[in-house]
Amino acid sequence: MYPTLLALGSLRFHAYAVFLSAGFLTAVLLIIRENYRNENPYPITPLGGLWVFLGGLFGARLYYILQYGDITRWYEAGYLWSGGLVFYGGAIGGFIGGLIYVLLVRAPVVPVGDLALSYVPLAHSIARIGCFLNGCCWGSTSTMPWAVSFPSPSMPWRQHLDKGLLQTGATESLPVHPTQLYESAMLFVVFLLLRVLYRRPHPGGAVMIAYLFLYGCGRFVVEAFRGDSARHLLDMTVSQQVALGMVLTAITLAALLRITAWRKYYRQSGITLEGADNTSNT
Repeated sequence: MYPTLLALGSLRFHAYAVFLSAGFLTAVLLIIRENYRNENPYPITPLGGLWVFLGGLFGARLYYILQYGDITRWYEAGYLWSGGLVFYGGAIGGFIGGLIYVLLVRAPVVPVGDLALSYVPLAHSIARIGCFLNGCCWGSTSTMPWAVSFPSPSMPWRQHLDKGLLQTGATESLPVHPTQLYESAMLFVVFLLLRVLYRRPHPGGAVMIAYLFLYGCGRFVVEAFRGDSARHLLDMTVSQQVALGMVLTAITLAALLRITAWRKYYRQSGITLEGADNTSNT
């Protein structure tokens, strides 16, 4: 656990901020590089990354307040220096910020979205390493050989002490699942799968739909090992409920995309749906 990676006098470089920034910058630069290599690049620049970054920070902070704080203090979402960020809020805020930018520069929304979403899991994977070093987003207690203990006064240590799981004077938490690393590995696999999909011929929006499905499934599983989230409906955490919603949304959108593709094929082929049905019955 290294919440502070580097200290220069009074200046502190915190692990979470460093890895969050590193992941974000890596994804933005890769997106822009690939876009410029296209024969007909979209009119997007690194400035779009700033829109996504600021929207993501505001959204992540607002979601944290709504989930863990006092909803009447929503205006504190602008206090970005106060900490307390939730990925789902960041994803929504970043999407809105990016959408506004894409509309302002009059770039095609769906193709740009497919390109950007193929790199988002990589940025998120890098950021989760920062979570591990920071000691947040920890897992439930575990006896697995790869379980880790966080030193005092980390958040897992404080939780275990408050629950009476530790004796007074304990210097580290009980062993817990390294869920931050679980999710980091899962996200990297999602990144590889989305890149394969993006490089192959695919209908517009397919990468975005695949992201919703793959991340939703992966996050739902990882949440089962989390130790920092309260469980509510059907013994699921809030994040699991959102992840399940992502999966169902992806399935619905995939079905609609498939229907649209069928209808487009029939129109281009000059075949009516009734004719296609009759043909299939012969």
